[in-house]
Amino acid sequence: MLQVLIRTNENYSPAEMAQMAIEAGAAWLVLDFEADAITRDTLADIAAICREAGVMLTIVNDMNTARELGLHGVFITDPEISPVKVRDELGPEAIIGAMAGTPDAAATLERADIDYVALDARLDAPEALIAALRGAGSEIAVVAYRPGMKLSPDDAAALLAQGFSGICGADRAFDTPDPVEAIKALLK
Repeated sequence: MLQVLIRTNENYSPAEMAQMAIEAGAAWLVLDFEADAITRDTLADIAAICREAGVMLTIVNDMNTARELGLHGVFITDPEISPVKVRDELGPEAIIGAMAGTPDAAATLERADIDYVALDARLDAPEALIAALRGAGSEIAVVAYRPGMKLSPDDAAALLAQGFSGICGADRAFDTPDPVEAIKALLK
């Protein structure tokens, strides 16, 4: 699973990036913008594009926007935001992901009905964390979080080989000459 991270980019608008990711075959987009970096109309346009294409759309740390625009859920990177509160606010059908740095934190999130955890892909020995989590009986999806980092098809294969269920990143694909082809290559 590849979650294509849509962030501020000098080359393309957020709606253009969403359209290119969808054209490439992405099934899940994650919006990551500061509150004043994107207009509500643009967010609504992206939500409509994703609905029409049948693509999952979540947003980083913004429960209110997720609720107001009917997004699929929220990815929580801010340690000040309670994943349990977000689950309570958005309901059981929302997709909630959260950062976790230890197997215990991931297990706690799983017990709180959080759908997936993300580990910073720069952590030392993520395989050990994932193995400890699996050894404790956890089945929660574990995503490699790679914002702002280059991601090649070989990198993606290596992360999946380490035990990650998926990857949240690919925002640097929009810095390449052909973002659609770059995302297609990652999806393969």
